[in-house]
Parts: sequence; structure tokens; C-alpha cells
Amino acid sequence: MKDPVFEIPSDPKYIKLASAKLIGALKELELSRETLFDIRLCLEEAVINAIKYGNKLDSRLPVVISYAVSGEKLEITVRDQGGGFNYRATPDPRSDTNILKHGGRGIFLIKNLMDEVRYNDSGNEIKMIKFISGGKAHGSER
Repeated sequence: MKDPVFEIPSDPKYIKLASAKLIGALKELELSRETLFDIRLCLEEAVINAIKYGNKLDSRLPVVISYAVSGEKLEITVRDQGGGFNYRATPDPRSDTNILKHGGRGIFLIKNLMDEVRYNDSGNEIKMIKFISGGKAHGSER
């Protein structure tokens, strides 16, 4: 699969459209329902963070989404136009001091559902990696 790239405006109404486009492109891989759910959830969390925190809901600023399948690896990249954030200092949403606070749960989900998560230096781009093979994804049994 090539490395398709598409953009959406920074408006939450486009989140489902973005995930539908990606999931539609992955149908040929015959991934399990659980794996597709994880991928959709992670993409939607990354996109909402880009729209809300990165681009500050400015619909003139695009969120850029790309994906590629190479061998047994799916890579999804989401980039916003904002100044980024310190991804190394994201608090654990499960801790007693953060359990009732909003924020951080999307990043937590992404880190736990994807096999690898990387950020660019400025923190305005996330790369999510899921290892897949023969229509199955590693770690999809729960």
C-alpha cells in the first residue's frame, strides 16, 4: 500500500470522516474487528488532540493524516499546525491526583493500544505503529 496523505479541517465534525477513510483503506488487509476498533479509536483520539489542542479549533488550519503499510507494519501519522507539546511530561490519568481531571486519556489509550508511538521533536506530530500479519494484529487478544 502506498503512503496516502489527506487533510481535514480542524473541525470535530470531520473526525469520523477521517477514520472511515482510513478504515476503508485497510479493509483489504482483513484485520480483526478488534484490531480495526483499536486503530479507529487511536486515530480519532490523535485527530481530536490535533484539532483541539494543536490547531485550537481553527478550521482554517488542516490536520494532515498519512498512513502506510509495509510488510507487517501499519504506520499512521497525524500532524497539526500548532506549536506542539511536551509529550514526555504527560501525566498518568490513572494516578490519584489525575483520575478526575480531563485530559491525557487519549494519549494513554494510544500508547496502550498501539505497538509503538513516536512524536517529532516539537510534539505536533504523532506516529502510531501497529504490527500486523496475515489479517491479525499482534496484541489484539484481550
